[in-house]
Amino acid sequence: MFFSVFKLIMIKIITRVPLLGSYMKLRARQIDIVDTIEQCEQIAVKFEKSTTYLPILGLDCEWVTQNGIRHPVALLQISDNNGMCSLIRLSKFKTIPSSLSDILSNSNIIKVGVAIMDDAHLLMSDYNINVSGCIDLRYLAQECCVEERSLAALAYKLLGCTLDKDWQVRASDWEAEELNDRQTEYAALDAYVAVKIFEQLRNKKISWWNWLFLSDKQKWDMVTNIYSNYKDLPYQNVRSNGNTKFKPKSNVRSYSTSTIKSTKVYDNCLMENVDGTVMSTCSHKKVDWYISQGLAKLVNDDPKTIRLNFPADLKNRKDDFSVLPRENICTVCGRSEHFRKKSIIPKEFVRHMPTEYKSHIPHDTLLLCYWCHIKSNAFDFIIRKKIFNICQIEEQNPNENQKVILLSQKLFSNTLNIFIYFRFQHM
Repeated sequence: MFFSVFKLIMIKIITRVPLLGSYMKLRARQIDIVDTIEQCEQIAVKFEKSTTYLPILGLDCEWVTQNGIRHPVALLQISDNNGMCSLIRLSKFKTIPSSLSDILSNSNIIKVGVAIMDDAHLLMSDYNINVSGCIDLRYLAQECCVEERSLAALAYKLLGCTLDKDWQVRASDWEAEELNDRQTEYAALDAYVAVKIFEQLRNKKISWWNWLFLSDKQKWDMVTNIYSNYKDLPYQNVRSNGNTKFKPKSNVRSYSTSTIKSTKVYDNCLMENVDGTVMSTCSHKKVDWYISQGLAKLVNDDPKTIRLNFPADLKNRKDDFSVLPRENICTVCGRSEHFRKKSIIPKEFVRHMPTEYKSHIPHDTLLLCYWCHIKSNAFDFIIRKKIFNICQIEEQNPNENQKVILLSQKLFSNTLNIFIYFRFQHM
């Protein structure tokens, strides 16, 4: 009891004294630079043991950008709550050990960081590594009414320390043969600080009574339940006031998270012709619009059904696809949240298609979750490279975040068939 009270008092004092907080909290107990597969497997075993009791890891990534083109992730930083930091030099690996992949994909082990879903996206795109159980610290800061959002600002606010964010270190050569001392300390602290920030935000959510009498494991379980809704949720960039807008990391996303639907996409409302024939399924928004314009009336509540006040022409409808209900699940993994639509035929190709085929775009759309969509995009990049090689066409810009060049009409038919073949090979 006395030790718990003393520890709580010390935490409160440390967070008020910057130098003391920096000295006591931001000295990693161990920093390992991992250059080989064998070392990585050994580190994975250590992390597996350390997360058995407190399943939390800090995670961050570093990469090199030259002439506006991002290279694959060069360095993966991982830290546990005890200060064991590992700098895994992915740029030196030909394959990723399954032991490391298993830890990163284990959703029961929480990974924390600022913009951590961006890092997860990069690891999936570059190395096909699935990272699950991610929580963005900005959501936790928002829950605790902390205005700061960047890692450095949160570290200064909650830990009383100043991180080294000199651009010369941030933009240094992370693919170098050897990392210097400044790079090593910078990279290790980015991962370790994330865990300590989470710890401080956790303490804000736990009452003094529970903090004194609950074990670390019980505190962890309590906070896990509180923040479970933020797990693997991409951070939405919202305005904190009239002047400020928080921006994501550059060269990370090739699309906006505003297109991600957290719940269902298909409402499966029904639209009937004037004679009662079901014409199609539609959304609640469309139902409300037709009723508000006086073009239809509500005839059923479950499922919500409207009937048009005028006859519609159905003679050109070639099948019953439009009237079939659509499930709100990921086509690949069956997940029931965080959706994004995936076009089987990319828009770069659709624009060259004959008009009669463009009218059936819903047939060519799959519903994927955020994570399967990232994996699919990684396959797309490989497939497009193969198409360029087959058609002997060079990209104008090899940056993977740029749109592919428009193919000529002469090559379109053959290229489209090749693309569809490869796409279904990887679904």
